[in-house]
Amino acid sequence: MREGPETEALLTTLKRVAITLKAADVPFALSGSFAAYARGATAPDHDVDFVLLPEDVDRAAAALAGAGLRRVMVAEDWLVKVFDGTSQVDLIYRPSEHAITAPLLRRATPMKVHSIHVPVMDATDLLVMMLRAFTEHHCDYSTPLEVSRALREQVDWDRVRGETADSPYAHAFLVLLRHLTVIGPKEENLMAGEEPQYLAGHLQQALAEDPRTGALGIRVRVHGTDVHLSGELPSTERRRAVLAVARELVPDYAVHDDLAVSGMEGETKEERLA
Repeated sequence: MREGPETEALLTTLKRVAITLKAADVPFALSGSFAAYARGATAPDHDVDFVLLPEDVDRAAAALAGAGLRRVMVAEDWLVKVFDGTSQVDLIYRPSEHAITAPLLRRATPMKVHSIHVPVMDATDLLVMMLRAFTEHHCDYSTPLEVSRALREQVDWDRVRGETADSPYAHAFLVLLRHLTVIGPKEENLMAGEEPQYLAGHLQQALAEDPRTGALGIRVRVHGTDVHLSGELPSTERRRAVLAVARELVPDYAVHDDLAVSGMEGETKEERLA
């Protein structure tokens, strides 16, 4: 299918920038919406993003200026903007206070984009970068949701969760993906590689949201490879369900039962004075 004129112009710019950076021996990877496009998402029509090492930013900008692109000054301290005519290019080097690293660039996959081979950012790294960008002032889930749907089979969701565990906005997005069945419980493994303070909170929320448990009052404490559950539940059946779900969610941990059953179980008999 032929792309629209805006996308065609951006693809031409993408090719020009990639060729220039290769000639200047600047390590880079295609990022943003065009990286998602190269991996199967819909075609974007806004700008082209590349990631590169912080120490290579000035060299890359100089090489592009020598090729006829125009650099513009911006207030942000995590990217450089250049223009190829009216087509905007972002050179990103420190997104969300996380500097681009050599290992991240090495994880990029060479892919054919618009007749040339370009290193395309790893799908997992791409989602991590998108989710880390969420803030209380910028929390638009529309593009990351579209990208997640398109790239779901290419993403290591355990790593996404682990690397965005300090962001409540990213956590909310992952919960949304689960409820929309974009990712499933196996793909959204809560436990893998999480710090104890994050694991406790995520497990507590999972026990509250799981329809088998619906346990809002469970307290979770993690110490080493031990998980302690405490709180009151209305029945022994609910207690067994909570323990079963917890052990399913944290198979590599020892789950300790400190739960109590409150209230009366079974039928109650009326007592009469003799």
